[in-house]
Amino acid sequence: MKIIAAVCALLPSLAMAATDSQFGLGLGTQYGGLAGFKYSVDLGSSKLYAGAGLAGQGTSSMGREYGFSLGWEAALTDRHALGLVVRTKRPQDNEVALSPAPYGRYKVRYESFIGPSYTYYFRGSDQEGFLTGFTAGKSYLSSNRDQEFKSGLDYGFHLGYQF
Repeated sequence: MKIIAAVCALLPSLAMAATDSQFGLGLGTQYGGLAGFKYSVDLGSSKLYAGAGLAGQGTSSMGREYGFSLGWEAALTDRHALGLVVRTKRPQDNEVALSPAPYGRYKVRYESFIGPSYTYYFRGSDQEGFLTGFTAGKSYLSSNRDQEFKSGLDYGFHLGYQF
């Protein structure tokens, strides 16, 4: 949660920069998971973006999950873009103390995703308005508590509004 607060504190200074940038709110992979915000910087025919938000409820012992995403999009036309997105997701209480104190702490669970994305901008990629799209890619789940590692195909959908 401290990281999300730090990013929110930096956003006003980033908005004052000479680059063309947008801020958005929405749901899905580009916004960190379930619901969050996205800050993107326009680089001509492509965009770089970072998103953060609430990624889900998680298990009862680990509290809420939060996620972060980084991505790049290349414009095919004014309204269509293809890109690549990387997302990480983990529970808020992700560290657990080992029973004997000198052994320290360990990470409980970590989830990541990488894959291509498609985005459709209803009014154009450089305009205010709604956007939607989907992602499909490889997801990885690692859990030290259960000593497990899983990977699989994951699909995502995003819907948002950029200002």
